Amino acid sequence: MILSTHAVVGAAISSFIPSQPAAAFVVGFASHFALDAIPHWDYPLRSISVGKGADNRRLKANRAGMLDLISIAVDSCAGLALAIWLFATPASAWVIALGAVAAMVPDPLQFVHSIYSLEPLVSLQRFHGWTHSKRKLAWKLGVSSQIAFAAVVSTVAGAFH
Repeated sequence: MILSTHAVVGAAISSFIPSQPAAAFVVGFASHFALDAIPHWDYPLRSISVGKGADNRRLKANRAGMLDLISIAVDSCAGLALAIWLFATPASAWVIALGAVAAMVPDPLQFVHSIYSLEPLVSLQRFHGWTHSKRKLAWKLGVSSQIAFAAVVSTVAGAFH
């Protein structure tokens, strides 16, 4: 899943517990793994290796690395902005943001794990790989299905509020 999808779902869940920031973080974080179990599409990163046998010097300081950082930054910022726009009230904005960020955090932790292969990152990475769908969707279906999924989650959450 792209980071934006994770952020919207994490925020949607957190919107039901705006007075419980610790719970919002936990459920946002847990939602990441549930979403990754669904077959999906991820945009390609040209400078970062993931999976078994990945090079620990994953992020390359070159043009591809800069384009990857821009893609990741735009995706995560757009997801966070969309999550706040859809679900936040003035009183709950920081908890909604916390849930959205928590839902995105397992992906950058993969990079941290490649540099510092220590517990609990080792176990988290093993779990992340285990929960991740092995079936990849083509980009057209993958993009449209994630947009549709985020729209359904937003609509259902809005209906329950």
